[in-house]
Amino acid sequence: MAQDDILRAIETGRIIAILRGDFGGREEEIVALLIETGITAVEVTLNSAGAFSSIELLATQFASNAAVGAGTVLTANDVKRAADAGARFIVSPNRDLTVIEATKQRQLASFPGCFTPSEIVEALQAGADAAKVFPAQCLGTNFIKAIQGPLPDVRLIPTGGVTPEAAANYLKAGAWAVGVGSELLGAKVRATGASEDLRQRCLSYVAAVRESVAHA
Repeated sequence: MAQDDILRAIETGRIIAILRGDFGGREEEIVALLIETGITAVEVTLNSAGAFSSIELLATQFASNAAVGAGTVLTANDVKRAADAGARFIVSPNRDLTVIEATKQRQLASFPGCFTPSEIVEALQAGADAAKVFPAQCLGTNFIKAIQGPLPDVRLIPTGGVTPEAAANYLKAGAWAVGVGSELLGAKVRATGASEDLRQRCLSYVAAVRESVAHA
């Protein structure tokens, strides 16, 4: 997928599923289930075991119908390695201008972590495509609404503590997408892989997105 296709894929599904930790080689079956239920953006965090191998596997297998990216990207070298593995978007917990620059040099989508209006503006000025609002549970939906005033066109991705109910509320407040980690892909999924329980969790998030779109 080209960068514009990545942004469209995320905007369509509104959910970035975050794979963090050791999934025991079950990443492929888990992502297949995510896609089947309507979640078509996946971020593999670099502090996970075998992260670059997982990115390469998922990018090779699902590049035509899912956006595959790298998360917890802290250095320009991390960006290079993730890009070489096939990542098409880069997510960080912080706003690092060298990481943003390295990401855009490789024509990847850039989602740096931001916590204040100043960080959001600085990230956008450096070329970021969206701001990951993190940790979102410390800021809430009122922050998302307030940012829309001076920055109506900014893409915001609240991440951290995002339940299905919170996802719907963030999207109704004007968020572009949400990042969902342990609330969807926590310890139970790491232990069991794709399961009926995971399917139901996925469907709950997809339903939340549909509710928010209908509300808009």
